[in-house]
Amino acid sequence: MSSIAARKQGMEHSFLAAYFVLLLLFTVYQDFPLVTMIGEIGRTPIVALLPVFVFCEVALLVKHKAIKGGTRLQAYVFGFIVYLSAISLAYILVNYLMGQYSFGSEALLAKGVKVLIYFILILLYIRHVQLVLAKLGNGRTIGLCFLAAVTFLLGIMVVELATMPNALTFLHSGDQPYWRVRLLTSESSTTGSIIVVFTAILIYLSRYFSTPAAQWLATGYAAAFFFFYTSVTGSKGFLIIILLTLIVTMAKFLDFRKKRNFVLVLAAVAMMYVFIAQFAAELLGSFSNDIENYTSSYTRMGTILIAVLTVLHHPLGVGTGAYPIYFNQYMGDSISLMSGMYYDALGVSQINVSELLRYSESTKNLGVKSGFFQWFMFGGLFSVAFFYLIARNLIAKAKASLIMFMALVFILFSLLLVSLEIKYEIWLLFAFISMFMGRNDYFGNINER
Repeated sequence: MSSIAARKQGMEHSFLAAYFVLLLLFTVYQDFPLVTMIGEIGRTPIVALLPVFVFCEVALLVKHKAIKGGTRLQAYVFGFIVYLSAISLAYILVNYLMGQYSFGSEALLAKGVKVLIYFILILLYIRHVQLVLAKLGNGRTIGLCFLAAVTFLLGIMVVELATMPNALTFLHSGDQPYWRVRLLTSESSTTGSIIVVFTAILIYLSRYFSTPAAQWLATGYAAAFFFFYTSVTGSKGFLIIILLTLIVTMAKFLDFRKKRNFVLVLAAVAMMYVFIAQFAAELLGSFSNDIENYTSSYTRMGTILIAVLTVLHHPLGVGTGAYPIYFNQYMGDSISLMSGMYYDALGVSQINVSELLRYSESTKNLGVKSGFFQWFMFGGLFSVAFFYLIARNLIAKAKASLIMFMALVFILFSLLLVSLEIKYEIWLLFAFISMFMGRNDYFGNINER
């Protein structure tokens, strides 16, 4: 290869690495002001990359005359989209036959199409991330990209702590004061998955750095970043899921015959003790305050019960267009069940469901306060099969690496608490594991000449 060709290739590689850093920053930005103009899908700048995604897909199709670079993860997501399209159309037609064409001010067909766009964008994002990873190829370069992204997140966190409660309001969709670390998301409860994904991937990729010293420095930097966030976050869900993750990890490595596993178990027990000792009182106090004075716990539990009741009556799910009708239909049953549960468990005779009732009065942001149960409501038992296949496939790949296994377990638990439609760091982790830790997944080589 001539020096000119080598220089050109080096510049292309550097440009692609810079683009990947930008893609990672777009991934963590989840309170983009565009939301005020086009709705929830504009809460992330990933939607602005849709033309880039489509252009790359068309270019690959023209070059290879076939779809290349497929993985099992992509196949599962594509199959889920096909199923959701079919079940959504079926339930929209059923409601049309009953004279129900809209819910509130929104047409059922328009609602179904708008929600399906989220899923299509997720599939394109996964394909694009795996395309860029394959083109970069070099683990060291990819690791440096994640190092740059983690450094950016650390800088945002430091600025937030220094300027709270009016930190970087110009980067958010609203200018209201906020008293917790939320990075570039709408609230602190959505930041934990970002920290875990980026920290874990950076630690995993540190093995590709050139010297042992660089590897240790990158690992230590990522670990320090994680523990710094843990010490300042106010997210109850994050701390609980960390504890559950440690328990699962400890159970996996209970083979005391191996010295390494014994050390890991001791480390996990020590970390569990620290979490319980430092945060138990705070968490219990926060939960008690939430139950007595606020409505968020009722809202989350109520919406989950609505999803369960819907699937009990409609095992195949109700799709993405007609679900607001069923959400409203099973509201009363959910409140009745929840009242009984809180009375039996906590002795609370009257619960405040005002937020839940207001929440159902409009189609804006209407949905289950849980990613898994929202998709469960969309796709019914097919959704359970979808998540099972993804979890089984990714766990089989991630279990060879302790740090990636822990990150995956954390994210799988997080599916119960966070929305999935714009949480692209979740799909980033899935795409990374699917490709970087399982190259035998490929249905086609995207680097073919």
